[in-house]
Amino acid sequence: MLFQRHLPLDYTDEFSSSKATGKYYRSAKVAELLKPTPRAESQPLQFTPADLLVFFCICIWAINVPLVKLLMDSLAPLEITMARYTIGVIFFIALTLLREKTLRVQWRHLPLFILAALLGITLNQICFVYAINNTTSSEVSLLMASTPTFTTLLAALIGQERIRSNYWISLPLAIAGVVLIVLTAPSSHLGGNLLGDSLALATAASWAAYTVAIRPLLSHYSIACISSYVLAIGLFALLPFGLPQLKMEHFTSLAPNLWLTLGYCTFGALVLTNFLWYGGVKHLGAPRTAFYSYLQPFGGVLAACYILGEVLIPWQILGGLLVIVSMILYRSNIPKLLRNFSKGQKP
Repeated sequence: MLFQRHLPLDYTDEFSSSKATGKYYRSAKVAELLKPTPRAESQPLQFTPADLLVFFCICIWAINVPLVKLLMDSLAPLEITMARYTIGVIFFIALTLLREKTLRVQWRHLPLFILAALLGITLNQICFVYAINNTTSSEVSLLMASTPTFTTLLAALIGQERIRSNYWISLPLAIAGVVLIVLTAPSSHLGGNLLGDSLALATAASWAAYTVAIRPLLSHYSIACISSYVLAIGLFALLPFGLPQLKMEHFTSLAPNLWLTLGYCTFGALVLTNFLWYGGVKHLGAPRTAFYSYLQPFGGVLAACYILGEVLIPWQILGGLLVIVSMILYRSNIPKLLRNFSKGQKP
């Protein structure tokens, strides 16, 4: 069986009874599953090995952007998505069965799996593809940089994380850096397409909600098991949108170098980054992991310079430095440093 009815020792069901019928009714709400674990507010502010995992993840995604642009010359947007996620589902299911011998999950977690899949895979991919189709890449990059803000506010709203003063101190620098990186690019321009801009914001918001939704699952299942279900459910929901674009002759005529590119976009930017991103969310929390997304536009610019021959200008370098400084401020204990400074003590 894929689903278990027994519950772990750390889970307490809410029971309501009726003397008239003698029956008991269980209630387990998704909102309760999203509540913080005891570790949620005790994460260290200092940099840890988990930070390196997330940084590496962002670097892989940054390189992925210009590579996907190359693939779009030969494949339709959702055609690329369908191919990547089909391979990803097969890989993670095989890995889970090999290591754990089972794909069992508990019934009470199934709504959270479905929610995460629909938000982080189905909705996110559809919004992203059609945002690119309806507005400029500059606007999409700029608006998608709102992901960390959405993540932090959502995690705070449901009580999963607490917003520290460091976040508000570092936020203006991060936003200023992203604006410099995106809007000073030689080919940058803003089209003002309301539909495209709305879809770009929906892309950012859906990924933020997905990042928050998966954290409780990481306390119960392996990354491979979570990926198996989330990718499979998300891919199934994508079928009505992706199947009309899927044509086998596009793949049979694909050049060898583009097959290598597709391999990187699948095993690097999907499979490997799942382990890295989930690991960051588990050890750092959703907001601190998502804050690294501010680096992605700068990484994308550097990758595009090397892969696509685009031009890097000094303003973009300055923007990248501002983002890096904002991350250092965000992960520093600024209130403690200020108190020590006012007392004339060393940090």
